[in-house]
Amino acid sequence: MANPLVKIAVPVAGIIASQVGNKAAAKGWGAVFGEDAPTVKANKAAQKDAEKRRKQAKKDGLPKSEIEAIKDPEDDQPIWKMLLWATVSGVLLQGLRMAAKRGAKSGTERLTSRRPRPNRG
Repeated sequence: MANPLVKIAVPVAGIIASQVGNKAAAKGWGAVFGEDAPTVKANKAAQKDAEKRRKQAKKDGLPKSEIEAIKDPEDDQPIWKMLLWATVSGVLLQGLRMAAKRGAKSGTERLTSRRPRPNRG
């Protein structure tokens, strides 16, 4: 991997594959389960939303028991779904990333390598 173009192309291919794979996995999750994928971003958004609802309930003067009843919907998610998402987002996307890096490396080396002179005997 002495060629500078190869050194640039391989990480870029890995990043692009990772982003495309994450989007595809999230859309596939939505198509199968009819809900947002349990990504870190979605979890944080759900926690913020639950906190906003609790604050609004306090402002509205609801009793403490009703405020405590407002929970994050991610807390009710079954363990098997979280494990499935960890598998999909970890193992499968890592494989996709590695395949993209290998393909970029071989393709860039093939394009940039010097071809031998033709034998014109």
